[in-house]
Amino acid sequence: MEREFSGQQASPPGRQIRGLTDSANVDVETWPTPDEGAIVGDDLQKYLQRKQGVKMNFEGQSAKVIRATCGMGLSHVYRLITERCLEVHPDGLIYGFRGLVPNLRIKPYRRKNPVRVNVFGHGASGAMQTILDLHPDLRKAFEKRILESPKTDELGIAKRPRQSHWKWFLDWLREHQYEIHHEWPFNTKTNGYNTVCRYIDQVLAANPKKAARVIGGPDLEKKLLSGDGVDRPITEVFQRVEMDAHKLDGRFCVMLPQPSGGYTPKIVHRLWVLVILEIVSRAVLGYYLSMRREVSKEDVLRAIKNALSVWHPRKLSFSDVAYREGSGFPSSISPKFLRICWGETSIDGALAEKAKQVKDTLRDVVGSKLIEPSQGFSSRRSKDDRPFIEAFFRHLASGGFHKLTNTTGAKPSGKKGRDPAKVAINSQFQIEYAEELLDVLIANYNVTPHTALGNRSPLQYLEFVTSRGDIELRYADPNSVQSILSFRKQCRVRGGVTEGRRPYVNFEGARYSGGVLAQRHDLVGSYIWVVNHLEEDARVAQASTLDGRSLGILRAAPPWHKLPHSLRVRRAIKSCVQQRMFSVASGVDAIEVFLDYCEQQKDRKLPIHPAYLEARHILIHEAELKTGQSMLDVALERHESENKSLESKSSGGKDKDPKEHDQDQSPRPLPARRLAASS
Repeated sequence: MEREFSGQQASPPGRQIRGLTDSANVDVETWPTPDEGAIVGDDLQKYLQRKQGVKMNFEGQSAKVIRATCGMGLSHVYRLITERCLEVHPDGLIYGFRGLVPNLRIKPYRRKNPVRVNVFGHGASGAMQTILDLHPDLRKAFEKRILESPKTDELGIAKRPRQSHWKWFLDWLREHQYEIHHEWPFNTKTNGYNTVCRYIDQVLAANPKKAARVIGGPDLEKKLLSGDGVDRPITEVFQRVEMDAHKLDGRFCVMLPQPSGGYTPKIVHRLWVLVILEIVSRAVLGYYLSMRREVSKEDVLRAIKNALSVWHPRKLSFSDVAYREGSGFPSSISPKFLRICWGETSIDGALAEKAKQVKDTLRDVVGSKLIEPSQGFSSRRSKDDRPFIEAFFRHLASGGFHKLTNTTGAKPSGKKGRDPAKVAINSQFQIEYAEELLDVLIANYNVTPHTALGNRSPLQYLEFVTSRGDIELRYADPNSVQSILSFRKQCRVRGGVTEGRRPYVNFEGARYSGGVLAQRHDLVGSYIWVVNHLEEDARVAQASTLDGRSLGILRAAPPWHKLPHSLRVRRAIKSCVQQRMFSVASGVDAIEVFLDYCEQQKDRKLPIHPAYLEARHILIHEAELKTGQSMLDVALERHESENKSLESKSSGGKDKDPKEHDQDQSPRPLPARRLAASS
């Protein structure tokens, strides 16, 4: 009858080894194995004999059979298993069969004899380990000092050099009479400096996370956590996009008109470009060039709106053939990519706080989930966790702005002795040139073949993947896209017969009236919705009752009624007025006053006000819509006509009345723009 044991697992067949038989490492088939192809010659033969001996031992073969087959005794095999195979490897597993490789040191060297340094400096091997073994408190304190990093919010030493650790180690030994007794390291020529440096390297290598923080701070520590992209579960187009902001490495200027005539250049130090890139096709869906000191919530919304809107090529001033054939954006090559939505939006930590404020817009309009730094797979852990858009920014810099002499480079050495600000002023490289160049670079990037896409361009790959018909595309509502940058606020209706004026509302620092509201005296005292539906023209606004009935279009009263502007520009102007930087007289347009104020600051060192750049951009865009011709073309034509007039005048021609000539000539001619020379 077979004997049954309750609650006890039967031991495997073969010879039993204490501490191994009942452990998870009893199955030698699961032991880690070295690359046997890298072991050659006698070492390979010796390794295979050891491996066979270990296996025969677990199979229960007799000592006589093991010696005859492998050439080693049973006791030697036992020591190989217990002293080498079962030792813990630095990777956390046992050495396994890796411990059988000849000449592989498993345990660190431990000195047994007293340290006696001869006249040639030899005989001190293992001396430092001996000292550390004799003084465990020294080992603990020294390793703590090596791995110590300063706190981010306290004053401390940023990085201790090796020499500092070495001196601390010597001071500790001096306090314990090592120098008086002329013991190691004080009996050597270098006082053990090289040995201490090697020990420091060993401690740092054994603690990579802490070592990264010591060497490069928290950013380098986080960089160890970033993946290489193989675990990002993205298989379909428009499943995820990456969005990020990049500061253009260059100096640009704006031309400020002067009351005395002519223009004066003023340097603009910061330009940001926000890009939305689809990661499967590498296609840029849209971008926005921000002229503010830092990226704002409105800039993020503008980039999203541009990605959902149709793209049109710009009328360029520096070249007629800058755009490559077929260049553009997905929205321009096919109607099926217009207002197309994506599933997830991956951002970096710097943009996370801004993007959190537009989470509702992404969810309601795009149907996209914002991947925040606290979330799973592609949560932002470092700059390397968004490889596609980071690679695009490197391409944008190296293929465009870094080739020009007004570049500041990615680091201080990138200037190469040049003065980018002086180059920008001398060449009159204005912001409008940067806008045109940026648009051309991104549009041409979308038609540049990628080796990772089978030598297809991003637009070609996007068309190829979506043409199969097995991908369901989602689209945003056009009205929702149009209202992305709209601003809505409940305002109280004022005025009426008691005040002797038509009903009006105060909205964002301006008085609005008109439309149906001007006749609705019954609404006085109640609240209505006022919506800034045109983000670049706050002169008008939509109005409706709280239950949604339209009240028509409202118009702003002076001083906000003449020139188009945004609510952001208006807020900046009101802030300047409150600070008494300038005042706005009755009947004068506030935008004109603000522009004149900024243009009179040419001799001051203060940078250009971001609101001035935005107001200037809005006015140029408005002029182009009305005239159908870019402001730059107008300036160039005016410059050519002035040159012809001067030539005719110098030649003595008197066909035209001088008074008529003065009327035709602009009192403040815009100088011709010139591109910076490429390096």
